[in-house]
Amino acid sequence: MFDRALGLDPQYAEAYAYLGGTYWSDWFYQWQNDPTQSLERALELGQRAVAVDDSLPVAHQLLSNVYLWTKQHDQATAEAERAIALDANAAQGYWNLGNVLVFAGRPEEAIELYEKARRLDPQNRAGYFFALGFAYRVAGRYEEALVPLKKAIALTPNSQPPHFVLAGCYAELGRLEEAQAEAAEVMRINPHFSLEGMRQRVPYKDPAFRERYFAAQRKAGLK
Repeated sequence: MFDRALGLDPQYAEAYAYLGGTYWSDWFYQWQNDPTQSLERALELGQRAVAVDDSLPVAHQLLSNVYLWTKQHDQATAEAERAIALDANAAQGYWNLGNVLVFAGRPEEAIELYEKARRLDPQNRAGYFFALGFAYRVAGRYEEALVPLKKAIALTPNSQPPHFVLAGCYAELGRLEEAQAEAAEVMRINPHFSLEGMRQRVPYKDPAFRERYFAAQRKAGLK
């Protein structure tokens, strides 16, 4: 449908941006056998959207996501900040920048951004609870991470990411039985889950931190 929209109006910047977002989702969720092409296509479409209309926040958010997951943290930060400058009342902009900063090793700043996004968009409770728990976990504030992660799970019990992060928190706290229970939930939700596959993809800027992070996940029993 986005392609049809662009066929009717080749200067429709939003259609380029949202089509790019579809390709990005295709890459992120690994829906295709060769998702690499999808990420390249997402980048092309994001750049095209910006070329048509540089004032479109969603286009800069798309570029920020692509740059983040290709480990270009400075470019990802710049695009996320540009999106916020264009629309300071959009919760998604603060969410995106928070995601970039967590992976860039600045989780404390991300926590403030997630809190602001949550105030702007109080309906998306599960998403923000997870984001806060994730940021606390990366910051090494494991006890504080437990509360928002459990709230996220209560709202969306079949969502894999909160169980995954909670497993790592419990492992870091030495609560191995609980860590293993959360790891079992990850495998229940996604029997094809691969810890090594995730380790290779996640865009942590600091390789040493990435290894410590995944060591805790292995301690929880994930493989």
